[in-house]
Amino acid sequence: MPKKIWNYCEGIPDTVEVPEISLSELFRNTVDKFPERNATHFKGKFMTYTEIEEDVNRLANALHDLGIKKGDKVAILTPNSPQFVVTFYATLSLGAVFTAISPLATSKEIRFQLQDSEAKAVVTMDLYLDKIREIKDETKIEHIIVSSIADALPPVTAFLYKYVIGRKNPKVRGEFVYKKVLKTADNKRIITEIQPKDDVAVFQYTGGTTGVQKGAMLTHYNLVAQAKILPYWDLWLPERPDGQYQILGVLPLSHIFGLSTSFLWSTEVGGCLYLVPDPRDLDGLLDEIQNNGIQFMNAVPVLFQKLAEHPKIDKYDLTSLYMCISGGEALPETTSNKFEKASGCILIEGYGLSESSPVTHVNPANYDKRKVGSIGIPIPNTTSMVVDIDTQEEITEFGVPGELWIRGPSVMKGYWNNKEETAISLVKGWLRTGDIATWAEGGYFSTVDRAKDMISVSGYKVWPNEVEDHLYTHPDINMVAVVQSKTETGEMVKAVLVAEPGSKELTQAEIKEFCKNILAPYKIPKIVEYRKELPRSPVGKVLRKLLRTDASVPDSKSVAPKISKETINN
Repeated sequence: MPKKIWNYCEGIPDTVEVPEISLSELFRNTVDKFPERNATHFKGKFMTYTEIEEDVNRLANALHDLGIKKGDKVAILTPNSPQFVVTFYATLSLGAVFTAISPLATSKEIRFQLQDSEAKAVVTMDLYLDKIREIKDETKIEHIIVSSIADALPPVTAFLYKYVIGRKNPKVRGEFVYKKVLKTADNKRIITEIQPKDDVAVFQYTGGTTGVQKGAMLTHYNLVAQAKILPYWDLWLPERPDGQYQILGVLPLSHIFGLSTSFLWSTEVGGCLYLVPDPRDLDGLLDEIQNNGIQFMNAVPVLFQKLAEHPKIDKYDLTSLYMCISGGEALPETTSNKFEKASGCILIEGYGLSESSPVTHVNPANYDKRKVGSIGIPIPNTTSMVVDIDTQEEITEFGVPGELWIRGPSVMKGYWNNKEETAISLVKGWLRTGDIATWAEGGYFSTVDRAKDMISVSGYKVWPNEVEDHLYTHPDINMVAVVQSKTETGEMVKAVLVAEPGSKELTQAEIKEFCKNILAPYKIPKIVEYRKELPRSPVGKVLRKLLRTDASVPDSKSVAPKISKETINN
């Protein structure tokens, strides 16, 4: 291993003590410490930690009465809402396994996750009920508990929702009603014996951006480690008069990024989590920040870019925002600069993946120590190294690319029902990420790209992120994704662009001219395609697989050239 020279800020230790407790115990420790603090805020309604726990107790007892026991699987299909928070802790208090389905999932994806997880019960909202009914008989689902957005709203707003919007949603027929369940079940804590390092808490399904989804088995200890380590980045947040952090839950909690860095982080520090069911409502996000003194939020790069480009952002008071963390995909420097200028808030980049619960690297929340363009340094208790893909030997030189391997307390137990993929991903205690990275002095790591996204142009390696980083500096380009395009004779570099508002669309010749003194000829896009938006996953990652086409033709007037020596050199 290279010498450990991680560049932590003052106050962050190399290692953090992670207690062997369950997630239920983590939650109840916070309830006992801050019973009257607000735990959640949803559309104008606050719930205290005591109120959340009462609902947790009642739902846990109801699930227990339905036969849900330790080791059983419980699924949820809701947007960010108090119901999600309650179901999470109710499930885990029984020792059952929790699995969250994205509200944006298709019927096919919902079917797959319910079938693969072998879930016996699902908690959902009425607006998704028809999707669940369609596929129930193809799964092991025995019980459906149905809630409504109205259940989490203030009385007046709930009344309006029921009679304006809720009337269009399917009616409950034979399913259990969430609100009635909470009214009739016992309010007593259920304590289940948990082995934190062995017992699985969550099946976190991978995003499916590179193939068939896999259920990463995350233990209680995996997620408690995240909850205990990540709040060290709170050290730079100014103390509020009430001593409570205000956290914006804009990331989907169904995604591991949101689950750990918004939800569990907030639980550990006794924060108030402002639940955002629809992050596309940019006006609503800015209102939440301004009106509620939000101190930090975590999101994907595209959201920070859209906020920075909001036409009225200078009309909002964002002075409460102190720190934001970007993850999910590479953060373009132009996006970082735009957001920091517009908000006055430091934006740092981090890195993680479902299989590591997810965070493994974060930049210091300090202008002097953060490194723009880097994913930062390994978090406490976590070690990483860059490994040669061919020899699987560690690369100790700075700047030499290889596969990023990770070892630490948050690395998954394995993939559910998939020993083959587990054996590939977990090697002698190390998690193979599939991401290509380099490391530099100070212990800073930088991702180059996904190994599967590499473009091979007549034997030359092209990493999409390198090309994208340069294209982002063009004033007429707002968003970009670089992918391989296959022709009869090999692969070529294709750039899919979104124009800056009010700017013209660039030709391939103009792109070539812009790149020729910066990129090698074989790295310059030979195909240029414009779109209004880039396709993205529910959490906001660009879905490159949807942009790859065989023998791509950007428009009817041009054809992808055949790959030849002349093509590479021009």
